[in-house]
Amino acid sequence: MKKIQIKPVVSTLLYLPLIAVIILIGLYPLQFILLKGKPGILSMKSDGLLSNVMWNVGFYIHILLGGLALLIGWVQFNKGFRQRNASIHRTIGKIYVASVLLSSLAGLYIGFFAEGGPVAFAGFTCGNLIWFYSTISAYSTILEGALWEHQKMMIFSYATCLSAVTLRIWLPLLANATQNFILSYQLISWISWAPNLVVAYFIVTRMERGIVTGNFADNG
Repeated sequence: MKKIQIKPVVSTLLYLPLIAVIILIGLYPLQFILLKGKPGILSMKSDGLLSNVMWNVGFYIHILLGGLALLIGWVQFNKGFRQRNASIHRTIGKIYVASVLLSSLAGLYIGFFAEGGPVAFAGFTCGNLIWFYSTISAYSTILEGALWEHQKMMIFSYATCLSAVTLRIWLPLLANATQNFILSYQLISWISWAPNLVVAYFIVTRMERGIVTGNFADNG
Protein backbone atom coordinates (compact mmCIF):
# COMPACT_ATOMS: atom_id res chain seq x y z
CA MET A 1 0.00 0.00 0.00
CA LYS A 2 1.30 3.41 -0.95
CA LYS A 3 2.16 5.52 2.06
CA ILE A 4 0.26 8.81 2.19
CA GLN A 5 2.38 11.86 2.98
CA ILE A 6 0.40 13.58 5.70
CA LYS A 7 2.14 16.95 5.67
CA PRO A 8 1.38 17.90 2.02
CA VAL A 9 -2.23 16.73 2.46
CA VAL A 10 -2.77 18.81 5.60
CA SER A 11 -1.04 21.81 4.03
CA THR A 12 -3.27 21.56 0.95
CA LEU A 13 -6.42 21.31 3.08
CA LEU A 14 -5.43 24.45 4.96
CA TYR A 15 -5.30 26.34 1.68
CA LEU A 16 -8.67 25.12 0.40
CA PRO A 17 -10.65 28.05 1.93
CA LEU A 18 -8.25 30.53 0.30
CA ILE A 19 -8.50 28.74 -3.04
CA ALA A 20 -12.31 28.77 -2.78
CA VAL A 21 -12.31 32.54 -2.16
CA ILE A 22 -9.89 33.09 -5.04
CA ILE A 23 -12.14 31.16 -7.42
CA LEU A 24 -15.22 32.99 -6.19
CA ILE A 25 -13.63 36.42 -6.68
CA GLY A 26 -12.14 35.32 -9.99
CA LEU A 27 -15.66 34.58 -11.24
CA TYR A 28 -17.04 37.81 -9.75
CA PRO A 29 -16.61 39.84 -12.99
CA LEU A 30 -19.15 37.59 -14.71
CA GLN A 31 -21.91 39.48 -12.92
CA PHE A 32 -21.21 42.49 -15.11
CA ILE A 33 -22.00 40.38 -18.16
CA LEU A 34 -24.81 38.19 -16.84
CA LEU A 35 -26.78 40.69 -14.74
CA LYS A 36 -28.86 43.53 -16.12
CA GLY A 37 -28.82 47.08 -14.80
CA LYS A 38 -25.86 48.45 -12.85
CA PRO A 39 -24.43 45.70 -10.65
CA GLY A 40 -21.66 46.40 -8.18
CA ILE A 41 -19.47 49.41 -8.76
CA LEU A 42 -21.42 50.34 -11.91
CA SER A 43 -24.21 51.66 -9.70
CA MET A 44 -21.88 54.53 -8.75
CA LYS A 45 -21.00 55.48 -12.31
CA SER A 46 -22.81 58.17 -14.27
CA ASP A 47 -24.83 57.32 -17.34
CA GLY A 48 -22.45 59.46 -19.37
CA LEU A 49 -19.44 57.40 -18.29
CA LEU A 50 -21.28 54.12 -18.81
CA SER A 51 -22.00 55.14 -22.39
CA ASN A 52 -18.33 55.94 -23.04
CA VAL A 53 -16.93 53.27 -25.38
CA MET A 54 -13.29 53.69 -24.30
CA TRP A 55 -14.16 53.42 -20.62
CA ASN A 56 -16.25 50.30 -21.22
CA VAL A 57 -13.44 48.65 -23.19
CA GLY A 58 -10.95 49.47 -20.43
CA PHE A 59 -13.31 48.38 -17.66
CA TYR A 60 -14.16 45.00 -19.14
CA ILE A 61 -10.57 44.24 -20.15
CA HIS A 62 -9.46 45.07 -16.62
CA ILE A 63 -12.03 43.03 -14.72
CA LEU A 64 -12.33 40.03 -17.06
CA LEU A 65 -8.63 39.47 -17.68
CA GLY A 66 -7.83 40.34 -14.07
CA GLY A 67 -10.33 37.70 -12.98
CA LEU A 68 -8.77 35.18 -15.36
CA ALA A 69 -5.30 35.89 -13.96
CA LEU A 70 -6.63 35.40 -10.45
CA LEU A 71 -8.28 32.10 -11.41
CA ILE A 72 -5.24 30.51 -13.03
CA GLY A 73 -2.35 32.11 -11.15
CA TRP A 74 -2.53 30.10 -7.93
CA VAL A 75 -2.10 26.79 -9.80
CA GLN A 76 1.39 27.86 -10.84
CA PHE A 77 2.67 27.73 -7.26
CA ASN A 78 2.04 24.00 -6.86
CA LYS A 79 5.43 22.32 -7.15
CA GLY A 80 3.99 18.92 -7.96
CA PHE A 81 1.85 20.33 -10.75
CA ARG A 82 4.83 22.18 -12.24
CA GLN A 83 6.99 19.06 -12.23
CA ARG A 84 4.34 16.78 -13.72
CA ASN A 85 2.97 19.26 -16.27
CA ALA A 86 5.83 21.49 -17.40
CA SER A 87 4.28 22.34 -20.79
CA ILE A 88 0.89 23.15 -19.24
CA HIS A 89 2.66 25.26 -16.61
CA ARG A 90 4.35 27.27 -19.36
CA THR A 91 1.09 27.70 -21.28
CA ILE A 92 -0.80 28.86 -18.20
CA GLY A 93 2.09 31.19 -17.42
CA LYS A 94 1.89 32.84 -20.83
CA ILE A 95 -1.87 33.29 -20.48
CA TYR A 96 -1.36 34.75 -17.00
CA VAL A 97 1.30 37.19 -18.21
CA ALA A 98 -0.80 38.37 -21.17
CA SER A 99 -3.87 38.75 -18.96
CA VAL A 100 -2.01 40.75 -16.31
CA LEU A 101 -0.29 43.08 -18.76
CA LEU A 102 -3.55 43.94 -20.54
CA SER A 103 -5.55 44.14 -17.30
CA SER A 104 -3.02 46.40 -15.56
CA LEU A 105 -2.76 48.75 -18.55
CA ALA A 106 -6.55 48.97 -18.73
CA GLY A 107 -6.56 49.56 -14.97
CA LEU A 108 -4.28 52.57 -15.43
CA TYR A 109 -6.83 54.10 -17.77
CA ILE A 110 -9.98 53.48 -15.75
CA GLY A 111 -8.14 54.66 -12.63
CA PHE A 112 -8.65 58.21 -13.89
CA PHE A 113 -12.38 57.74 -13.26
CA ALA A 114 -12.14 56.06 -9.84
CA GLU A 115 -14.24 57.28 -6.95
CA GLY A 116 -12.09 59.03 -4.37
CA GLY A 117 -10.32 61.47 -6.70
CA PRO A 118 -6.52 61.87 -6.82
CA VAL A 119 -5.90 59.76 -3.70
CA ALA A 120 -7.68 56.72 -5.10
CA PHE A 121 -6.19 57.33 -8.54
CA ALA A 122 -2.67 57.37 -7.09
CA GLY A 123 -3.28 54.21 -5.06
CA PHE A 124 -4.72 52.17 -7.92
CA THR A 125 -2.10 53.50 -10.33
CA CYS A 126 0.75 52.39 -8.07
CA GLY A 127 -0.86 48.98 -7.66
CA ASN A 128 -1.28 48.51 -11.41
CA LEU A 129 2.28 49.64 -12.14
CA ILE A 130 3.71 47.21 -9.58
CA TRP A 131 1.52 44.43 -10.98
CA PHE A 132 2.74 45.18 -14.51
CA TYR A 133 6.41 45.48 -13.53
CA SER A 134 6.57 42.37 -11.34
CA THR A 135 4.84 40.29 -14.02
CA ILE A 136 6.96 41.43 -16.95
CA SER A 137 10.04 40.91 -14.75
CA ALA A 138 8.91 37.37 -13.92
CA TYR A 139 8.54 36.63 -17.62
CA SER A 140 11.86 38.17 -18.67
CA THR A 141 13.81 36.40 -15.93
CA ILE A 142 12.51 32.94 -16.87
CA LEU A 143 13.52 33.62 -20.47
CA GLU A 144 17.01 34.30 -19.13
CA GLY A 145 16.95 31.06 -17.14
CA ALA A 146 17.01 32.86 -13.77
CA LEU A 147 14.61 30.48 -12.02
CA TRP A 148 14.73 31.93 -8.52
CA GLU A 149 14.32 35.50 -9.77
CA HIS A 150 11.35 34.30 -11.81
CA GLN A 151 9.74 32.60 -8.81
CA LYS A 152 10.38 35.63 -6.62
CA MET A 153 8.80 38.08 -9.04
CA MET A 154 5.85 35.74 -9.57
CA ILE A 155 5.22 35.82 -5.82
CA PHE A 156 5.11 39.61 -5.93
CA SER A 157 2.97 39.55 -9.07
CA TYR A 158 0.35 37.21 -7.65
CA ALA A 159 0.40 39.00 -4.29
CA THR A 160 -0.60 42.14 -6.18
CA CYS A 161 -3.17 40.16 -8.18
CA LEU A 162 -4.72 39.08 -4.88
CA SER A 163 -5.64 42.71 -4.25
CA ALA A 164 -8.90 41.79 -6.00
CA VAL A 165 -9.59 39.50 -3.03
CA THR A 166 -8.32 41.75 -0.24
CA LEU A 167 -10.19 44.74 -1.68
CA ARG A 168 -13.49 42.91 -1.34
CA ILE A 169 -12.64 41.86 2.20
CA TRP A 170 -11.46 45.26 3.45
CA LEU A 171 -13.89 47.57 1.68
CA PRO A 172 -17.08 46.57 3.51
CA LEU A 173 -15.19 46.51 6.82
CA LEU A 174 -13.81 50.00 6.26
CA ALA A 175 -17.12 51.35 4.97
CA ASN A 176 -18.86 50.06 8.09
CA ALA A 177 -16.16 51.43 10.39
CA THR A 178 -15.92 54.89 8.81
CA GLN A 179 -19.50 55.27 7.56
CA ASN A 180 -17.87 57.08 4.66
CA PHE A 181 -17.63 55.17 1.38
CA ILE A 182 -15.39 57.67 -0.43
CA LEU A 183 -12.87 57.72 2.42
CA SER A 184 -13.00 53.93 2.55
CA TYR A 185 -12.41 53.72 -1.19
CA GLN A 186 -9.43 56.05 -0.93
CA LEU A 187 -7.95 53.86 1.81
CA ILE A 188 -8.67 50.64 -0.05
CA SER A 189 -6.89 51.89 -3.15
CA TRP A 190 -3.69 51.43 -1.10
CA ILE A 191 -4.63 48.82 1.50
CA SER A 192 -5.84 46.36 -1.12
CA TRP A 193 -2.29 45.71 -2.39
CA ALA A 194 0.34 47.24 -0.08
CA PRO A 195 0.00 44.74 2.83
CA ASN A 196 0.00 41.89 0.30
CA LEU A 197 3.43 42.97 -0.89
CA VAL A 198 4.70 43.14 2.69
CA VAL A 199 3.60 39.54 3.22
CA ALA A 200 5.18 38.57 -0.12
CA TYR A 201 8.43 40.23 0.94
CA PHE A 202 8.61 38.17 4.13
CA ILE A 203 7.79 34.97 2.23
CA VAL A 204 10.55 35.68 -0.29
CA THR A 205 13.00 36.59 2.48
CA ARG A 206 12.32 33.36 4.37
CA MET A 207 12.61 31.31 1.19
CA GLU A 208 15.94 32.94 0.44
CA ARG A 209 17.15 31.91 3.86
CA GLY A 210 16.10 28.35 3.13
CA ILE A 211 13.94 28.00 6.23
CA VAL A 212 10.52 27.66 4.62
CA THR A 213 9.20 24.11 4.47
CA GLY A 214 5.82 22.79 3.46
CA ASN A 215 4.62 26.11 2.08
CA PHE A 216 2.04 26.56 -0.69
CA ALA A 217 4.70 26.74 -3.36
CA ASP A 218 6.05 23.34 -2.32
CA ASN A 219 2.81 21.38 -2.15
CA GLY A 220 2.99 18.37 -4.37
